[in-house]
Amino acid sequence: MDILTISDLLNEFVQAEREILNHHHIKHPTTIGTMYEGLTETVLKQSIFAGLNLKVIKNSFIKGCKSEFDIMLVEGQGNRIPHTDRFEYNAEQIIAIVQVKKKLFSKDIQEGFSNLQFIVDHYNNVEPESFMIRLLRDGFRAICKKDISTRKLGELTLNEEGIYNTLITEAKLPVRILWGYNGFANEYNFRQAFVEYLGKNTTKDTNIIGGFGPHNFPNLIICGNYTMMKQNGMPTGTEIQADNWWAFYTSSSYNPTYFFLELIWTRLTYKFKDLSMDIFGEDLTMEPVNRFLDCRVGQFNGMNGWEYNYWESSNQSLSEHTEITYWGPVELDMKQHVIISELCNKEVIDLSEDKTLESFVIEGGFYHSLTEFLDEIKKTKLVFIENNKLKLLTDHCQCVILPNGKVVAADNKSGRLTRWIEKNFYKNNL
Repeated sequence: MDILTISDLLNEFVQAEREILNHHHIKHPTTIGTMYEGLTETVLKQSIFAGLNLKVIKNSFIKGCKSEFDIMLVEGQGNRIPHTDRFEYNAEQIIAIVQVKKKLFSKDIQEGFSNLQFIVDHYNNVEPESFMIRLLRDGFRAICKKDISTRKLGELTLNEEGIYNTLITEAKLPVRILWGYNGFANEYNFRQAFVEYLGKNTTKDTNIIGGFGPHNFPNLIICGNYTMMKQNGMPTGTEIQADNWWAFYTSSSYNPTYFFLELIWTRLTYKFKDLSMDIFGEDLTMEPVNRFLDCRVGQFNGMNGWEYNYWESSNQSLSEHTEITYWGPVELDMKQHVIISELCNKEVIDLSEDKTLESFVIEGGFYHSLTEFLDEIKKTKLVFIENNKLKLLTDHCQCVILPNGKVVAADNKSGRLTRWIEKNFYKNNL
């Protein structure tokens, strides 16, 4: 079964079990908390794969950190705390942390955020593993449309440098999730409460408030049927918008369990190379999310820091944006096809030394200059320019001429392009 099937099944299970727990006669707060933690533990155990030496543990600790965490997905053996069923694990062994709430309202958001906020401090000295570098690279590509190699050449802007530093921190940290089973009546109220909390904790004068950079935000917050999710490219990322704004936090009313699985499974497929990308199924749909919080690096009182922008939407518009959309490759014109095919063969075109490129692209009146062509081909999001060299932004780019004569291209690393062609050709007879 793929991610859509399993997420639907798990979501139905969560909804049914939530109703049972919500109406249970037990009133003891600690016992109630244990019930919801047990439900989350069950969901996580049903979400992971055998043979990876993974464990789901409750009410345990990260070595050197005073906080107790409700649920953790860990790798390998930990140290049992004497005379308890709790454990202590090294930071490098933690894959995901889930803090659990029966209800998630304003005070619970504050408490949950605070509990996960300073985990960052315990990962500062963690040496990034190879899979973390791949997470960083793919996240940076998705957001900045450049490769991390451009950093060594000093070609990053101040904003891109801030995003790079955020992403390397994100890659080293475990996935952090705040899961509330009940709470706000709609997505709008959920967003408003979070913005109010953030507004109270942003620096407005010389009294610097720390701990609220984008890397401090949970990867996912679930409140009943609504979610907030970080767009850091691990798995999904949003491209930098006008005026350097990065739409790094989105909200949604789509199946929360899908986003939960996507986060966990993405981390596992990067960490464990033998875990096939087939677990994501066809991967031809894009789940609906609403733009929520933007950030960018700015200056305040002579110091660099993150500034935020709230993307306000009405309750009606949020309620209407619930349908999935369908993925498709980018369509190329003839000139783009030739150049990208050339890059697929030789990986790089030196813009300084290639004396025929400009005459080729302007021949036939397709483009008026090489600059115009480069601007347009970068919009395909398949290429970038580094040190005046045109390079692919993908790992396994392929170009395909369709039966209708159109030319399309995409990264086919996961077989996504192949599946799109098979589905559209055989079903729609293009």
